Amino acid sequence: MSLELNDSWQLIEKDNQEPNTFLKYNQKVKCEDELINVEYHIVYSISYQVPMLYLQAHRSDGGLLDIEATWNLFMPDAPRSDLYQMLTPMEHPVLFRPFMTLHPCRTGEILAQFGKQSKNRILTFISVYGPYVKLELSNSYGLIKDDNQRK
Repeated sequence: MSLELNDSWQLIEKDNQEPNTFLKYNQKVKCEDELINVEYHIVYSISYQVPMLYLQAHRSDGGLLDIEATWNLFMPDAPRSDLYQMLTPMEHPVLFRPFMTLHPCRTGEILAQFGKQSKNRILTFISVYGPYVKLELSNSYGLIKDDNQRK
């Protein structure tokens, strides 16, 4: 779908080992008078059996935002008591570098609330979790029909 929409999502394949593949998306997010470069990765968690959202946010000088600054960027009005339950520093399972991640413990339960199984769990996942970190899909994703619907 991403190719049909000509957006900037990329499928990255590190090597032929497992897990080795993730989706990557970059965008700039305005924070006060500064643009923050945010790199998002969607990686399938073998442990939790769900997709996970990893991210890194960098200032224009290249400095990495810490967990407090990341929280202030994405969820400034949320209670601080929720911080470590939702946003967690964790090693990226493919790149083995520190990233922030939205904690996956309830993802399976939340995705199951959609009733019948989604035809594209990644799109469903991003639609549900993306807005928390200013990652929103183009409405065009809802207009593309799969091959079975085209016939």
